[in-house]
Amino acid sequence: MRSSTLSLPPARLFITAGGLLLALVAAGIVLFTPDPLNVAILPGIVFATILILVPWAGPLALVLSIPVQEYHALPFGGLSLTATKIALVAAVAAFAIQVVSRRESLRGSILLVPYLAFIGTMLISLHGAVDLNAGLAEIYRWTVTLVALVIALYGIRHRTAIIATAVAMGCGVFFEGLLGVFQTLRDQGPASFAITSSISRAYGTFGKPNTFAAYFELTGPLLAALAVWSLARSISLARRYRGQRLHGMVASSELRRELLLHCALFLWFAGTSIISLLAIVASFSRGAWLGITAAAIAMLMLSDKRAALVVGCGVVLVALGLAAGGASYAPTALRSRFDQLESQVRIFNSNDVLLTNDNFATVERMAHWQTGIAMFDAHPFTGVGIGNFNVRFPDFAANPSFLKSEGHAHNYYINAAAETGIIGLAAYLWLIVTGLVVSLRATRRSLDPFARAIGIGAVGVTVALIVHNVVEDLHVLNLGVQLSVVWALAIIVVRYLPDETEPA
Repeated sequence: MRSSTLSLPPARLFITAGGLLLALVAAGIVLFTPDPLNVAILPGIVFATILILVPWAGPLALVLSIPVQEYHALPFGGLSLTATKIALVAAVAAFAIQVVSRRESLRGSILLVPYLAFIGTMLISLHGAVDLNAGLAEIYRWTVTLVALVIALYGIRHRTAIIATAVAMGCGVFFEGLLGVFQTLRDQGPASFAITSSISRAYGTFGKPNTFAAYFELTGPLLAALAVWSLARSISLARRYRGQRLHGMVASSELRRELLLHCALFLWFAGTSIISLLAIVASFSRGAWLGITAAAIAMLMLSDKRAALVVGCGVVLVALGLAAGGASYAPTALRSRFDQLESQVRIFNSNDVLLTNDNFATVERMAHWQTGIAMFDAHPFTGVGIGNFNVRFPDFAANPSFLKSEGHAHNYYINAAAETGIIGLAAYLWLIVTGLVVSLRATRRSLDPFARAIGIGAVGVTVALIVHNVVEDLHVLNLGVQLSVVWALAIIVVRYLPDETEPA
């Protein structure tokens, strides 16, 4: 007797019908949606789905967008939609959905307090701002860095996500660094970037050598620390594998996969670390050279006591060598840049120096320092208004030869004091010191080499920022997003990852 029960179609039929329906919808979107939305909407849907389903995809997308943020920006309603802005909107929307739909609680950190305090001083400084739009733009930039920190703290919840984020940073370093080295070797820069008749300063997609170099300062130290960790981990796994493989290929298969993974990670992190260093050299940014040198010294001294002793002796030997004239043996292009390092931080009155082609950059930098200090003297408590350094520059110009600002004070500490006064400078120093403290905390997790590596890398990034900011402004073009994610990783390994000990 035939059963009267209705049988459901097989699952394969549902999958096939669903696939055909999706294909028809996709074809309709491509055919009937105007350009260029028809090309972008389908990848956008896939991208949004990934962001919602994978919490750590948001910070990863923000990190990947930094090197290409100004590349082919799309006009939209009078605004310029950069890759970072698109990634930010998508990450924030996905974050809101995840907070509502998931059971994971929000994560906090002491670092949020100085971040909010510094943004608060910016809002206070607006009462004296001449150009409110410029001030709001700067507040928006710093708010983005704060949002990036919150999203990273929430989304990155395990070691795999941390490694994936670091690998993504390496992707940006890889392509941006090779582009910069190519620009230097092929003399692709404008005349103002020329070092010799055949060598140009690298600038990548950032447009300026100093900003280009800053990107690698905020990334390279972390990659270098993870390269050392993955090498040590690979050596440890190789020793265990030699004993385990005696029990057969099947018994050692899991250990073999882990060994191959860590070897691949070492090659990737070591390779991108080297590219970072080459890119900083190719930028011919003297501030970046100082910053990455200080970062390397700090990282080595944190590694162990013997490394600290070796570094101390090395610094003394290098200083003696330079004092004895060792710099004269360096290539001409490098020697000329080293010769200008001392003048870059030496204090003098720009009006007392005869302006020439050779000292133009040095005098210009000092004139900007003096102008920023003059702004601070006139408005010591709340400054001339956040984002208003350029607008007010002619009113306080210390040197009549320089009546137009080049974008900032060439010293972020002076810039912060000029725009937000003593309260803003104090809040900024509070933020940087707190970032350094949370990074140092991670280095104390001696039982977890991975957490120590993240902490040492974060310390290197922070030290490079502190040093380079003496002669530059590294808080431009959303580089603060990169910094926030690095700090978030240091916070996560201390507060939110379980203590782990890697077997020897």
